[in-house]
Amino acid sequence: MALNRPDSPPEPDLSLLRFRIITVAGQRRGIKLEEIYWSGLVDLAAHKQCKLADIVAECEKSLEGEGNLTARLRYVATAFLKSELSSARERSGPSVIAGQVRACPSPAFALTGDKRIISYNPAFLTFVQTRFARFQQASPAHGLRLSFDVQFKDLVERLKTSPGEPQPAGFTIGINDQLTRGRLNAALSSFADQDVVIGFILG
Repeated sequence: MALNRPDSPPEPDLSLLRFRIITVAGQRRGIKLEEIYWSGLVDLAAHKQCKLADIVAECEKSLEGEGNLTARLRYVATAFLKSELSSARERSGPSVIAGQVRACPSPAFALTGDKRIISYNPAFLTFVQTRFARFQQASPAHGLRLSFDVQFKDLVERLKTSPGEPQPAGFTIGINDQLTRGRLNAALSSFADQDVVIGFILG
């Protein structure tokens, strides 16, 4: 469960029923919905650049005098939120992460919280091979250990606290009894509902 920051207002209870008066075509409608559905409908209205009353009017029109308006509003809100979730997952899928890593001309990689390398670019492979003469594998995702000089969760928290700002960190790569260390700039991404740190190794 996420904790509120001391200076943040408490989050509303999205399960609570809320009664609102919406004016549609000059007529007032009294509608009672859970707060989570009102929140979704407000987001949908902002997405469509219209008023909440316009969303209600569309729902009324789709019913054509039959059916339950509140049930329709719940469906519309849920469908919109589901669509937004699907779009967010597409924007943070493995191919997107791989594209971000490959776009960097310097050595770069993507690391999950369980220390799995899920993406890297050719410059990173060259970086590893030049520092470990006996490492000739085609994939650095196997056979090496990679860690940061800070806890993964602490680095993620720093990145979330300053969105859009890379965070410096040290790293260590180990193969058998050999180690190499360096510095990188870290950026935050996500994959399969988990946080991913993309490391851009500094020269």
